[in-house]
Amino acid sequence: LDDLNRESEIEVDNPFYTRAPEFQFDLSVLCKNKEQSLKLNVADASTHDEVAINVANYSKLDETQAKALIFALTREIALIEGPPGTGKTVVGVEIMKVLLAKENRRTQIGPILTICFTNHALDQFLEHLLDENIKNIVRLGARTKSERIKDFNLEVLSKNHAHNNKMSYLIAKLHSELESIEDAVNDMTIRRWMKWDDIREYLMIEENSFYKKFTRVTSSDLPKSDDELQIDYTTQWIEDYNEPKSDRPLSVLLNDYSIWQMSISERHRLHDYWRVKVHNEFVEKSSKLQKRHEKKRKELNNIYDIESRQILLESDVIGVTTNGAAKYQDLIRSIDPKIIICEEAGEVLEAHILSALTPSTQHLILIGDHNQLRPHISTFSLGMDSKTGRNYQLDKSLFERLVNGDRASKVEKSQLLTQRRMRKGEISDLIRYTLYPNLIDGENTAKYPNVCGAQHNVYFIDHRHPEDNSDSDLAIQSHVNTYEVKMVVEMVKYFVRNGYTKPEDIAVLTPYLGQMMKIKEALAKSFVVVIDERDAQNIIEMEEEQKENESNKKGKDSIVKNTNVATTKSLNHQVTLRTVDNFQGEEANIVIVSLVRNVSKSGDYDSIGFLKSSNRSNVLLSRAREGMYLIGNSEMMATKSEDVWAPVINMLKTRNPPQIGFGMPIVCNQHPDYKNIITESEQFERFSPDGGCYKKCQFMLNCGHACTYKCHSDDPKHIGIKCFQPCRKLQPDCSHPCPKQCFETCGRCNHLIGKVKLPCNHEIQNGRCWQNQDKETLYCKELVTKKLLNCEHYKEIRVRNFLYTSVKNVECREKCKELLKCGHECLNECSECQKYSILPENSKNENKVENIKEFKRNQHGKCKHICERLLFCGHICKQYCHEGNDCPPCENKCTVSCEHAACNKNCAEPCVVCAEKCLWKCKHQGKCELSCGAPCYRLPCNKRCDKKFECGHRCAGICGETCPSNDFCVNCASEKVKDQVPDVIMGTKFSEIDWNEERMVVLSCGHVYTMETMDMLVKMEEYYEGSIERGWTSIKALPTSSKDIIKCPACRAPVKNIRRYGRIINKYTLDVQNKKFLNKYSHELNEITKQVIIHEEEMRN
Repeated sequence: LDDLNRESEIEVDNPFYTRAPEFQFDLSVLCKNKEQSLKLNVADASTHDEVAINVANYSKLDETQAKALIFALTREIALIEGPPGTGKTVVGVEIMKVLLAKENRRTQIGPILTICFTNHALDQFLEHLLDENIKNIVRLGARTKSERIKDFNLEVLSKNHAHNNKMSYLIAKLHSELESIEDAVNDMTIRRWMKWDDIREYLMIEENSFYKKFTRVTSSDLPKSDDELQIDYTTQWIEDYNEPKSDRPLSVLLNDYSIWQMSISERHRLHDYWRVKVHNEFVEKSSKLQKRHEKKRKELNNIYDIESRQILLESDVIGVTTNGAAKYQDLIRSIDPKIIICEEAGEVLEAHILSALTPSTQHLILIGDHNQLRPHISTFSLGMDSKTGRNYQLDKSLFERLVNGDRASKVEKSQLLTQRRMRKGEISDLIRYTLYPNLIDGENTAKYPNVCGAQHNVYFIDHRHPEDNSDSDLAIQSHVNTYEVKMVVEMVKYFVRNGYTKPEDIAVLTPYLGQMMKIKEALAKSFVVVIDERDAQNIIEMEEEQKENESNKKGKDSIVKNTNVATTKSLNHQVTLRTVDNFQGEEANIVIVSLVRNVSKSGDYDSIGFLKSSNRSNVLLSRAREGMYLIGNSEMMATKSEDVWAPVINMLKTRNPPQIGFGMPIVCNQHPDYKNIITESEQFERFSPDGGCYKKCQFMLNCGHACTYKCHSDDPKHIGIKCFQPCRKLQPDCSHPCPKQCFETCGRCNHLIGKVKLPCNHEIQNGRCWQNQDKETLYCKELVTKKLLNCEHYKEIRVRNFLYTSVKNVECREKCKELLKCGHECLNECSECQKYSILPENSKNENKVENIKEFKRNQHGKCKHICERLLFCGHICKQYCHEGNDCPPCENKCTVSCEHAACNKNCAEPCVVCAEKCLWKCKHQGKCELSCGAPCYRLPCNKRCDKKFECGHRCAGICGETCPSNDFCVNCASEKVKDQVPDVIMGTKFSEIDWNEERMVVLSCGHVYTMETMDMLVKMEEYYEGSIERGWTSIKALPTSSKDIIKCPACRAPVKNIRRYGRIINKYTLDVQNKKFLNKYSHELNEITKQVIIHEEEMRN
């Protein structure tokens, strides 16, 4: 251990591929001047510093970045430490440019493996490569959110990769074999009780004697009853069956094939024995199928891996996350990448880096910062921030271990020193005097404008508002401070009103997920809130853990379940919200930080949790470019973190003026003397409703008026401001004053000048000035009746801007109404028939009628009258007129129905006749013994129904029929029913009929008739012997000829479901079905005949 702990900085060799004689890197690709030549001799270390100076002079890199690039290219293990904002990614991209330059690829070093910790970081790095025209990229893993990178995904490239014929054949064959194996497995389902199909094959082969007893049952196999078996011995046996009570062992049962004479328990015993046998065969077959499936799957994966390896070997860059590197470890090892570059290496687990290394690795470049976030591990007690965890250090990266030489050999590092992100001094000093003493500020950081609306560019808003009670599951896992939630939301609104409206302008950070959820819920009411995929996933997991314990949780609907999917709002302003851990590598112009931790309800100081971590605090303090505002308890932070927060708080206090205090100091940009300190969130609306103050703006607008709005900072250039003063302009042509408001376009002069006379001699009453100026362009609204040129019709035409109105190009829209051959009037437009009737010599120009005087229209299109013939099925033909041809098959839905069911087929399809028992019966004539769909075979009953309605009055219907509804009660009927004429013969109304003498028949359409009227209508005498007066005495044979459908005399609706007329209705229905059947199959036969004739002709030829 002493040897391990001893720091010994080892000497690192040049990369193996650079040790070739006279090997040099061509660095010309870095130069701004493409004609500039710049070489790096790796073996000659004495020239490295000079080359670095030249790189800094000729490229966009600064001195430390240039040194880091040379350092990385000349060492087989290169560590580049980059504090926040120093351009680590820029250096990484420039290193890639050098390694991928055509002049430097002669050593056949193969593709470069690029590893990043997150999908977002990987996508950003690959996008930078695309910007540098490096496009031969393959990305492993499908979780990219970048539209630019999606096309470079390995799966996408594999789909577009050309397969040779042999490979395509093998893939298709293997897929087919896998599907057949899977189908076979799905069919091999073992149940508790086997079915015949499960055991039949086994018995046929292994137990044939039992199989025969199952398949051929004779009377001798069944137990005898007391009486001799009759002809229907099976039925008799079932009725007289006495269950055997024997309980023999399995050994006896296997030799006794009388399966039908066994007891239930014996059958169970035999069944379970066979089931075990079948199951054993099933297991054996399943095992063989599984091995076959694994073998075929492996063959298929090998083919795909061959293809994937080919794609990777042909690429220049392979991009993968650390998780992806572990997932695709075998595939990466098969490529044997010689160069590996890892971004944000300080955040990557040591094991992830080691798993990506292969025996062929010759060059490892780690770019990161061990002072920022460490790798994430699930168990806090095994990490560096835990006293116990310091013995394990599982969250210490390989980068940090090599930089510090902790339990490993110390490796020399190159450090980037010039930061170009944080405002010079005010922000950068916070990490310079705590973590990075050599940090240099870039020139651009001194040129940032002051933050609009704030008295300070950096400020710590001190407060003593306690954290929320920790009596919920949310508080157990995280921390929430409602005061800070409200302040953050109002500060975001305030900065937006001051013009910070771009997506990269504002970012809200907080260390705790619970606080982030509350801020998101509040911000989502006013802004589009964008969160990171990792934060979104953490929120989902937290919600799932709390689901069982919380029944009514606020903000549940606001959880984002997709990466970077923002809460949908009708606003254009976007706000970035992150936990600190998921904002490393990113930045914003203004960063608002909610520190959350504060005194408890009892007034005692509490812990600041993992804010004591210098790594996390470093990330938190280094994300802002122009302004940073922290909200928290400064005294607690300084007390609990002496290494980082104590000096930070002290710096803010000792500045002149101090940048720490109770409340947020705001200032009006237009009126600097208007200042306030906001201590409560509600005060923002009170003191600065529009981001400024209550004074008048008074800015001189381009129109010459002064802005009348209250002071507003959200639009300092007044681009969106409207002036509502009266317009001062005069119309240029007439000098009339413009009556509009100043912000409106003057447009045409609308000054009233009275009558305006048009060229056609008509006048416009109450004309406008612009109309008098542009008479020639006006359309007169007067209508003039004109005869059309080529027909007898007239048309009202609007006068145009001439003294006459031409009808030369006017088409006649009247109906033609010429008599057609079918006897109907032509319903086409007259102009259409004119085109059809053009003389033969003009037929080549039939689409245009010119210079033809009125002529007789003798050619017409198809007749558009509806046929309206009655089809044999009872429907009306709705096709256009087809005189001389049969009506086409009916396209309506079938209306055949009975008391059991209704047909749902198309009308042209033959129906299935109902086979249920007929329901027509009464105590006088008995019941019909035929099926429901057959013509009834019993006499009609003329007696009155003896049932009563719900109202208590007697039904006036016919015995055996379904009683009508209460609406047809003789005593309670409505006036509408009483006005009906049930006796069509005598023309007697419902109210005038003696229903004690007459019988009532109510049709499905709602019309009511007397029995005598309906009997005469349906021609009962053709189906029964007797008469209406004397009654029906016997049944006649059914008529051989087809009859028309019976219809209601009032509405012509088909009569159906009247039992009394079942013989007649069903006879008609059967006739219709016969016709449908003949029509359908006659049509099919004709089609077959046509095909036969065609084939015969083909065979003859």
